[in-house]
Amino acid sequence: MKTHEIAKSLTALAKILRSLPNQELANFGEAVASTKEAKSVDLGVSLSTLAVFSTYGKTDWQTVIADFQLPIEIRPRDAARDVMGKILTYLAENNQERDRIAQKASGDMETTSELSNALSFLLQNG
Repeated sequence: MKTHEIAKSLTALAKILRSLPNQELANFGEAVASTKEAKSVDLGVSLSTLAVFSTYGKTDWQTVIADFQLPIEIRPRDAARDVMGKILTYLAENNQERDRIAQKASGDMETTSELSNALSFLLQNG
C-alpha cells in the first residue's frame, strides 16, 4: 500500500466520522450500520422518484422551469431527460433555490403543474 492510498482511506474515514454524531468510539459500529441501512432505503426511494420523473415529457419540464422561474436555457434539440437533468443539476448546485421552491410548496400551488407540485413537495420533505 502506498501513502496516497492510505491518505484517501483516512479522508474517507474522516468524512464518515464527521457525518455521524459526536459519540464514544464503542458505539461507532452501530452508528455505521444504521447509516448504511438508511442510505439504501433512501436510494430506493430516490430511484423510484427518478423513474417516475422520467415519464414526463419536455413540455412538462418546461412548465416546471416557468412555474419556478428558473434561469435555465432550453435548446430545441434538448430531450426531456436533458431538461430534467438541467433542472436537477441546477437545484443540486443552488441550495437557496431548493429552499425557495420548497417554501413555495407551503404557499399557493394551485396555479402550478402536477409535476411542479411533486418537485416542490419532494424538496420540502427531503
